[in-house]
Order: sequence, then structure tokens, then C-alpha cells
Amino acid sequence: MAILGSCLVTHCQATRLQSNQAVFKNKQIHITVTIKANIYTYKVTNLDDSAIVEFEVQQNAAYNFMAPDNWEVDISSNSFRSWTNNPQAAIAHYKTAEFSLRVGSKGAVLGCSPVQLKTQSGEIITIEGVWAPVPEPKSYIFFVGGLVLFILLFHSAIIIIKNRRVEKPS
Repeated sequence: MAILGSCLVTHCQATRLQSNQAVFKNKQIHITVTIKANIYTYKVTNLDDSAIVEFEVQQNAAYNFMAPDNWEVDISSNSFRSWTNNPQAAIAHYKTAEFSLRVGSKGAVLGCSPVQLKTQSGEIITIEGVWAPVPEPKSYIFFVGGLVLFILLFHSAIIIIKNRRVEKPS
């Protein structure tokens, strides 16, 4: 989570608990996201009458995906998708389950993404703006390159001015 990455999350609508935690919710679902080092943990609490059988969130440069017991995991696209066909493993009314992923140090920043949950009744519940590892914007490359170039030019200008001042008294 770079400082620049934290600038991307200013548009996320959440209740902040600690600096590394936020709660995203609606009438049916509460999702508490905790970020420790490079591990994103999603605690999903079901407030709906129908059990949750599927979870999906965007991911980038992530690995080590964890889901509750008896849940399948699919990471073939740019999302972390997990589901269960076992009714006993589903997230029942007023129950909580955890999903997590570890983000690599290259190519992802903290951003916002919708989380989609599917219930046993077939309803798809979407919560917008949940913290997630998103692709690093290409503009960062130009920004960092421009900043380095500016520092080099500024440093060179200081050295030239200093050398001219030293030569004048002679």
C-alpha cells in the first residue's frame, strides 16, 4: 500500500474502524476489510434470510487466496471468486465467514472495487467501493519518471549556481 495508492481510496464510502480497517455495508451484508502488511481479509456477515453461496472481488498481483472450508476458489480472471455447493458451508443468516488474499509488491495499489455476493435464492448482492488491490495506474510510471527528472535537473541547477558563485570572487 503505497502512499500514492492510498490517494485512490478517498472516493470509497466506508465506516473507518482503524487506519487499516473499514466496514462496507447495506441492509443485507456487512463486509469488514482489514489490511495487514500485504494481506487483505474480508469478513462477510450475512444479514439476509438467504444464505450466501458465492463471493467475488477484483484482485491484481495477488496470490495465496483463502476461503472458508468447503468453498471452491477460482482466480482465472482479474477477480477472486469463491463459491460453495454445500448448503452447510454457505454463510447462513447472522453468520460470518472470512476470505483473504495476499498481494505481491509489484503492480497493485489500494483502490476500490465492487464485491458481488450470490445467495442461495439466486439473488446477486453488490456492494460498491470496497477496498481491493487494483492495478497500478500507468500514470504512476510517468509521475515517478518526471519526479526523478525534476530532482536531477534541480540538483544540477543548484550545483551550477554554486560553482558560478565560487568563480566570481577570483
